[in-house]
Amino acid sequence: MSTNSNPASTTTTPTSTSLSTSTTTLSTTSTTGGTTTTSTNDAAPLRVIGHCKVLEIGDSLGNDLGWGLARELASTHALTLMQKDKSASGLVTSWFYNWHQHLKTLLKQYHPDLVIVCVGGDDEQGMKVNGNVYSFDSPQWRARYSALIRQIDTMTTRAGSYVLWVGLPVMAPNTYREGVTTLNSLYRSVAMTVPGVTYLPSWALFANTRGQYEKAASVNHLTTLLREPDGIHLSYAGENVFATFVTNEIATIYHVSLKPSLPMSITN
Repeated sequence: MSTNSNPASTTTTPTSTSLSTSTTTLSTTSTTGGTTTTSTNDAAPLRVIGHCKVLEIGDSLGNDLGWGLARELASTHALTLMQKDKSASGLVTSWFYNWHQHLKTLLKQYHPDLVIVCVGGDDEQGMKVNGNVYSFDSPQWRARYSALIRQIDTMTTRAGSYVLWVGLPVMAPNTYREGVTTLNSLYRSVAMTVPGVTYLPSWALFANTRGQYEKAASVNHLTTLLREPDGIHLSYAGENVFATFVTNEIATIYHVSLKPSLPMSITN
């Protein structure tokens, strides 16, 4: 995970549950989802809360994660999950669903302690900027898309919330898969520059040992289908695997006690 600590928030009255990021300097950590990088300030303050509120946003892949999280966090009474995904949305298609405007409203409405973002499945397309249309992955496109990511990150951290930006998993369609690597690299690079943001890769979670797409794997020691026929979305079991992974990472990154209700992990 790529982490930059200290969102612009204040500490509340100490009670039963704490949420904070680690206080290490630049380091690398290997997780199920892939090799991660953590960059934090030397003195990240402990954030003490009585009841943790988590806002999860994204597109249809965010829905896959959110549905899984709703099941895995069902027995965690000290945490409230608000799932506010919008299928077919993205950062590029503000004419369809403007995430920056909607997120501003959601932050004011829910005052979350943590915002989980999983988006990008529909962003591999051209973008119009100041009357000019730039093709996907062109230098101008990358610059504008990075700015859109940064707006999400800074808006959220300035509201006093941490951001956990979950990278997109490996995909089956070749060209689409290549585009996902571009998107993930931008999510990661921006996360390294905004305090309070963590980038969590998920590519390796659904890949084989060669980093290639696999539609099924041994889950809890049983061969299980993880992906839908489109090679993009997750099956019911895949959602639970994804959510178990993210739940465990939340516990590690933010120093909270979380136990998945229906843990499902790849056991290869």
